[in-house]
Amino acid sequence: MVDFQADFAGKVAVVTGGTDGLGKHLTQTLIGLGATVYFCARRVELGQALVAECGPQARFVACDLADPRQARDFITQAGQGGAIDYLVNNAAIDPRIEFAQATDADFDRLMAINLRPFFSATHAALPYLKAGRGKAIVNICTTNYMLGLSPFTLYNASKSAVVGFTRSLARELGPLGIRANVLSPGWIMTDKQLRAHVTEEDKKQLLEAQALKFLLKEADVTPATLFLLSSAARGITGQNLVVDGGKVMY
Repeated sequence: MVDFQADFAGKVAVVTGGTDGLGKHLTQTLIGLGATVYFCARRVELGQALVAECGPQARFVACDLADPRQARDFITQAGQGGAIDYLVNNAAIDPRIEFAQATDADFDRLMAINLRPFFSATHAALPYLKAGRGKAIVNICTTNYMLGLSPFTLYNASKSAVVGFTRSLARELGPLGIRANVLSPGWIMTDKQLRAHVTEEDKKQLLEAQALKFLLKEADVTPATLFLLSSAARGITGQNLVVDGGKVMY
């Protein structure tokens, strides 16, 4: 049996984009398991609210990850104790942009938020991960790119690159004892998605496409992330774990 409490109690975890959706639920869960979690976002009020909810083990840093200097400064703050045990690169945006109307600025923005921080944060965290006990990285991706969905060409370009990045990273960092894996959720019914995008017809079509006939929430994704971070996955690196109710199978 996996004892997440034993794995995470007293450890230091970093979660980018930890104030809503998957990142928020993961942050709350890690803190509940006894970890100290450094998380970042641009919206200060959301970060402060989560600190007020979770207490002193919640360490919020206001940060625009599109700025590499801010991303690295965030990691430096998280590593002030000398070590980081776990890194979860989670922050991303998913705008719907028709390719014919896309601009260079759109492309640059997607890469600056959805891809470059994976490099900036991981590169800055490397010396702290070497000193840590957990030595695990999970990069959050999506099943969207596997399906070639529209209008997501720019988004899917940014997210699919995360897989190649992670696989090569796993190969390079393996000799240091550091594992790196990808977790690819399907369409998760977060509050943001429900407010901004999901219709009743979307729900119907999604349930028809999934092997499992229920809509997934954040609580269906967090345990898989914890598993990949934990010692139960000590022999797993360079892999892409899909959590989508059985819509994509490969």
